[in-house]
Amino acid sequence: MNLKTSLGIQSEYVVSHLESELDDRDDYLIFKTPNSPDYFFGNLLALKQPLASKTREEWEACFDEAFKSIAGIRHRTFLWRYNENDLMEIVERFKQAGYQYQEEHILAMNSHDLITPDQLNTDFEIRPLTDESDWQQWVEIGVEARDEGHAESDFRHYRLGRMNIYRALDEQGCGRFYGVFDAGRLIGYAGVYHLNGLARFQDVMVLSGYRRRGIARTLIHHLAQWVAQYADRQVIIADAHYHATVLYQNLGFRIVEREAGLCWWPKAEAV
Repeated sequence: MNLKTSLGIQSEYVVSHLESELDDRDDYLIFKTPNSPDYFFGNLLALKQPLASKTREEWEACFDEAFKSIAGIRHRTFLWRYNENDLMEIVERFKQAGYQYQEEHILAMNSHDLITPDQLNTDFEIRPLTDESDWQQWVEIGVEARDEGHAESDFRHYRLGRMNIYRALDEQGCGRFYGVFDAGRLIGYAGVYHLNGLARFQDVMVLSGYRRRGIARTLIHHLAQWVAQYADRQVIIADAHYHATVLYQNLGFRIVEREAGLCWWPKAEAV
């Protein structure tokens, strides 16, 4: 893994290593998951140069050339290390062309630095997702909560593909997906996977009716304790403009990088 890329990309490989292919170029790293062409953030260019070093059309040409051999690629995704000198007018040109822009905090923690909260929620069962019923609930929650612009059928196909990868990682002993259950109903979940001493959290979610009750805090603490036996360092990614960053910092994680990204895909018409 090229160290010029962000820790976010390096930790993404922890989750995707069973299906990923990497191609290191001078200006960018090509990150491919050929068997999952609808995985937008598994098929991307991780930029080593500033976004402003090329025009939008030039970056798009790089992406199209990199992925021309993979059937089913209908998106373009670019990630890079965010810095305060990024030229936002360049980002605006992408947004005007239909790209979605995001900024994320990359948070990391040494496993021995985990902080136990004063209060943990013990009202609900926390256990790994195991049978088809558990995973079907996970699929449906994700489909229901999908962002605007994603067709239900397309997103369901993507979600089922992620499920298969997570289950394969579990079978290989590379991590687990845990759920929080209220009388058998899945009300929250998160995954954590590890490779070569590095752990990466995935897909932290609590249903809206159960939020602000310490469930996410309790779940992440539980997973961080569990994965500490396999990984010395743990990584979690959070929207830079969402409150989850504070939750993770209260558990011992610290912001080590910021990452920016642009993604375009054929948007579904609003219904």
